[in-house]
Amino acid sequence: MRLRIVGAFLCGLLWVTAGLAAEQAKPGFLHRDVLRAALAINLTDEQKPVFQEAITVFAQKRINALGKLMRGNDQSGIPRKWRTRTKRYLKDMDKTLKPVLSEEQWPAYVVYRTTLEKNLRTMR
Repeated sequence: MRLRIVGAFLCGLLWVTAGLAAEQAKPGFLHRDVLRAALAINLTDEQKPVFQEAITVFAQKRINALGKLMRGNDQSGIPRKWRTRTKRYLKDMDKTLKPVLSEEQWPAYVVYRTTLEKNLRTMR
């Protein structure tokens, strides 16, 4: 009987731990508050592919930048350099989306961008 109780307790503990690990493993793009902010932009069907492409390009540039920084000869200041490049890529995303989004959508996009940047900062 004690063995079953201990086994059930360990299974429950493993289940809770796995759930917490899965929550922590989410990239910044998939955090609940980032997704809510993205939905608050109220994109039209024509805007959605442009937005998705801009996010994809941002993420790919960011990943490539980290790879280049890690392979480079100067290994000092990598977090600072990565933050600088991330900000540059966010500005590129702004330039891509500014002509596509309406004036009413732009403040919601700024909230999305700020929320995304905050979540990317906490991922370190």
